[in-house]
Amino acid sequence: MTEFDAATPPAPENLPAEPVLAAFAPPPRARLGVGGAILIALAVLLTVAATVALILLAANQQRVRDQITIWNFTPSAAVESHVERTTMTDEGRFLYFASEPVVIPEEEFDPICSQVEGAGILGCYLTGYQQIFLYQVTDERLDGAEEVTAAHEMLHAAWDRMSPSERLALEPLLEAEVTNRADDEELAATLEFYAEVEPGERANELHSIIGTQFADLSPELEAHFARYFADRSAVVALNEKAQAVIRDQIAQGDAIIAKMEELDASITADYDYYNAGYDQLNIDIDNFNARADSGDFSSQAQFDAERNALLARGSDLDALYVSIDARAQEYESLRTQLEELSAVVDDLQAALNIDPPRSTNE
Repeated sequence: MTEFDAATPPAPENLPAEPVLAAFAPPPRARLGVGGAILIALAVLLTVAATVALILLAANQQRVRDQITIWNFTPSAAVESHVERTTMTDEGRFLYFASEPVVIPEEEFDPICSQVEGAGILGCYLTGYQQIFLYQVTDERLDGAEEVTAAHEMLHAAWDRMSPSERLALEPLLEAEVTNRADDEELAATLEFYAEVEPGERANELHSIIGTQFADLSPELEAHFARYFADRSAVVALNEKAQAVIRDQIAQGDAIIAKMEELDASITADYDYYNAGYDQLNIDIDNFNARADSGDFSSQAQFDAERNALLARGSDLDALYVSIDARAQEYESLRTQLEELSAVVDDLQAALNIDPPRSTNE
C-alpha cells in the first residue's frame, strides 16, 4: 500500500483569527480608584446639601431676609448703646438690628408714628416694613426711657416673627401676669389705652409691656424672655428709673394739691367764723355801751368783767385772723410751688413727646 502523508486542509479564506463571539464579550469591569470614589461621594453630598439648603431656605425665608438686612445695616452709637444697656442677647440684638432701628427727633418721628392726644408715643414698630422708629429723648432726667422703648419695640419684632402656635402658648402666661397684678391701676390704664388705639393687639402689647416693665415673672416667661435679654432686671430697672421721675413729680403735685385743699377748707371755715364772730361782737358791744349809758350795771366790777369779756373775744378773733392770714400766705406759696412744678411736668411731658390736651374751644 502506498502510504500517503496526512495533509492539513487549507484554511478557508477570510476566516477570523478569533471566534466571532469574542467580539461581543463584555469588557472587564473597571475598578474605581480612591479619588474617583471621593468625587462621586462629594457630588452626592453636594446634591443632598443643596436640596436641604433649598428646604431650609423655604422654611426660614424671614431669617434669611433678616440676616441680609443686618449685613447691610450700620447701627448708630445710640442704637449700639440700647443693646448694651438693655443687655440684649445675640438673638435680641439680631432682631433689633434686623428691624433697622433709627432714633429721630420729633419733627421726623411724629409723621411716622401716630400720635395720641395726652399720650407719649416714644417708639413704634411698623409691621409692614418690619422697622423700628424711636423718639429721641434728650432730657437727662429721663435717662433710660429711650432704652426701654427700644427693648419694647424689639419684643414686637420678636412677636412678629413667632409662629401662631408660639403666640398661643404665650398668651395664657401673659394673661396670668395681668391677673396677678389686678390692683395695678397704671397697668390697667395702659391696657385700656392700647385697647382703644390698637384693638386686637392685646397679647402683642402685653408681651412687650410685661417683658420690659415687671420683675418676678413666672419661670416659663422668665425662660422665654431670657432668649432676648441676658439680664432682664436691667431693663426693668431702667424703666423704674425713668418712670420714677414722672411719678415723683406727680406725687409732689398731689401732696401740694391735698395741702392746698386742706388749707382752703380751714381758711373758709375760720373766715366765716371770724366774720360771724365779729358781727356778733359788734352787736354785743353796742348793747354793752347802751347798758353803760343807761346805768344798767350794778357795780364797777360787773362793768369791768363784761367789758373784759368783750375785749377777750375781740382778741381771740384778731388772733384767728392772724392765723387765717398766715394760712392764706401759705396757700399762695403752695400755689407758686404748684405752678413751678407744673412747668417741670410740662417740660418732662414735652421730652416724652406728650402733647398737652387741646382746648375745647379749638
